[in-house]
Amino acid sequence: MVSRAEKTGTVPYRSKTRSLGTVPVFSARHAQAGFTLIEVMVALGVLGLGLFVLLEAHYVTVRMCGKLEEKVIAQHLMEQAIARAEVDVAMGDLSGDGDFGKRRPDYAYSYEATPFDAESSPGLFTVNVKLEGPADTREMTIIVCDTGQTW
Repeated sequence: MVSRAEKTGTVPYRSKTRSLGTVPVFSARHAQAGFTLIEVMVALGVLGLGLFVLLEAHYVTVRMCGKLEEKVIAQHLMEQAIARAEVDVAMGDLSGDGDFGKRRPDYAYSYEATPFDAESSPGLFTVNVKLEGPADTREMTIIVCDTGQTW
């Protein structure tokens, strides 16, 4: 038969002021039931460090994404400037400049064409295209063939 002390987890004791009282019994199982303050602080420290690393990685990724976007825009605008320079040289304009309108007011381009070698290669031009943006200036040199055909 199971005694009352075994059911409730308490042991009877005699007190001078009371006739009978109970004292909780602590077994090894009850002593390991919670976490110590040190364990909780270490766990919070590890969690905080992990969150810091994740937030830093996110910040670096966002910053790199912004830089990559600027490079892609500059490359796209450089391709547009080269196309405009090719058309203008084919039309007989050996120098010129322009911008990209209201969408990209911070960017402008200019180009200058010089004959490649008039004696051995007539109709070939070396075209230096310059793109000026808010962050940097890019230059590219291309060769354009002017066949002399009028469209």
